[in-house]
Amino acid sequence: MSRLAKFSIGLGLCVALLFAASEFLRWPTTTVSDIELLRETEQFTLVRHDGQSGRMYKSFVDDFSEPQFLSWFGEDRWTTIDTLSPSSPSLEEYVSLRNKIFRGESDFLDNRIEAGDGVAKFTAVAPTPQMVTSKSMLENNRLWFVKGDHLWYRGKYLLKKGVPFTIADFQERGRYNSPGPRITIWDKKYLGYELKSGWKPKRRQTEFEIPIDTWFVLTVHLLLDESDGLVEIWQDDDLVLSENVATLAASDSLLNALEVGITATDEAAEVWVDEVAISHARLR
Repeated sequence: MSRLAKFSIGLGLCVALLFAASEFLRWPTTTVSDIELLRETEQFTLVRHDGQSGRMYKSFVDDFSEPQFLSWFGEDRWTTIDTLSPSSPSLEEYVSLRNKIFRGESDFLDNRIEAGDGVAKFTAVAPTPQMVTSKSMLENNRLWFVKGDHLWYRGKYLLKKGVPFTIADFQERGRYNSPGPRITIWDKKYLGYELKSGWKPKRRQTEFEIPIDTWFVLTVHLLLDESDGLVEIWQDDDLVLSENVATLAASDSLLNALEVGITATDEAAEVWVDEVAISHARLR
């Protein structure tokens, strides 16, 4: 196991490549105040926690040009996947499946992530009545965004089939239930915002409908704060939402995880994603 993978687990982060930590083992809350900052550059923050040190990155890009799915993972790349589905409906089952996929011992079952034509293709079946949601997504959990930071995100999306509820999440893996901002599609028509946390503040708009089976660019700007934050969302060149709202669960939150794809759906869906980027600086 790599030193960085051990460090990620020590922070209570999500699964690093080829390793999955059971969420049944409830990691102690790890916040910014628990972490020692060793060095900071424009590209990364070097930190130490629980005897392990590693880099947490301030930016990340991927155009999915590599034709093999497993080549998307590694140092400063995607770190894990989540395919919660009727065929793997429990944490233990989808973690086991994920490990087998990374080891080359299994293919996907129902929910899938595939490389094709230079884009990432996510497919999810509908959840069963006993499930809360279904997922098919990539995750990078080695990022560094804290209070006062600007978070800029951009991705190209094509909704091929169905409409998921969320398509991009920014999460805090060091806190129980992984709170954080996420980009929603309200009423299966309109881009919106929700902070996944105890009180779940939401912001909606009903002026700009998302296109179906047509590429559009999603751009997000967040000013991170537990009470007086800012969320701005663009659909292509249209600013569809601009609101002051909480964008962190707490003042000591560390948003370290980006989730992209079908991050939650209550119906069968297929979503294609391309040209993903996240950064502290405005994306050009």
